[in-house]
Amino acid sequence: AATGVHINIEWKGRDIKTLIGPALDAGEKVDFFDTDYMINAQQNGKYLADLTDMAAAAGYEEHALPILVENVKSWADGKLTVIPYQPYTTGVWYDKAMFENAGITETPTTWDEFLNVCEQLKASGVNAITCNSDGVSLLYGYQLARYIGQDKVLETLDNATWSEVPEAKQAADDIRSLFEKGYMSEYAPAQYPDGQNEIGFGESCMILNASWIPNEIVQNTGAEVDWGFFPWPSVEGGVDGAEAAMVGAQGFGIVDKSEYKQEAFDFIMTLATGEYDLKMAEAVSSIPADTDNTQWPAAVMGAEPYFKNMTKTYQWAVGLENNATYKDTLLDCLGKLVKLEMTSQELVDTMTAAK
Repeated sequence: AATGVHINIEWKGRDIKTLIGPALDAGEKVDFFDTDYMINAQQNGKYLADLTDMAAAAGYEEHALPILVENVKSWADGKLTVIPYQPYTTGVWYDKAMFENAGITETPTTWDEFLNVCEQLKASGVNAITCNSDGVSLLYGYQLARYIGQDKVLETLDNATWSEVPEAKQAADDIRSLFEKGYMSEYAPAQYPDGQNEIGFGESCMILNASWIPNEIVQNTGAEVDWGFFPWPSVEGGVDGAEAAMVGAQGFGIVDKSEYKQEAFDFIMTLATGEYDLKMAEAVSSIPADTDNTQWPAAVMGAEPYFKNMTKTYQWAVGLENNATYKDTLLDCLGKLVKLEMTSQELVDTMTAAK
């Protein structure tokens, strides 16, 4: 209404990740699209226009989270090809009422403290923690990174040096123990979104996932949850702690062949900054993208202090899903590990032999 520019929107959901490339290769006319900002910059870069000049003219970077812009440029040879919006952070989201009912007064910061919390929750009659089927790589990735850091995780994955990294087995032992001790829901890992919905239905208390989780659970179950948050705990002898977390965003890219780049960019700025960025954050309980919008929605507010003090950024699943050569093998091993069909040593041996 404000501009006279009309936009036809096709909603593809999560399938956009696999559909957009073939559509553009086939010559379908698309002016702009969005998906995970890293996927857009890394996998779809050949389709995208360089937005550096338009962003500079609009003063975009005055409003943007620096880490997100820096990441995009690092993935695109210094160019700004993606405009991040709806940023997310990751950690443990939990039902505060369940903590209170179990007599838990403080959130855990170490692995031993986390196990104690799990034991208290189990004793209170709820599942301490749950996960979706796509959450196992998050659990293992976080735990391994707490021991050795993301760079070493990626090095271990890419070079298949699992047998040379004792922490790889230890991290697998740790995650496996959550299932062995009955801290994890008996249905986990459940198909998305059944695992996470257990929190809305009052069956489970905690989940390691991104900051879109509270809104999804509320939308799926209609529950009114008083959400708490804490970073994944540190481990004894490890290198990373609360200062390190998975951080990312959705990201808009404009197709380089589009005849309407400026119009598309102007619309994207309307969503990624200012009044409508704040309205979107409030509507879906997400983190505002515009740094001028400082008030976070109540459902995700617990993550704000940690977000501000974060100095290390992890990729999704700490990069464990990045290497196409090993991804399927690793996900299969992790699935068997948490179903107690594979030992930690067998996981390490299988991944080493996969080279």
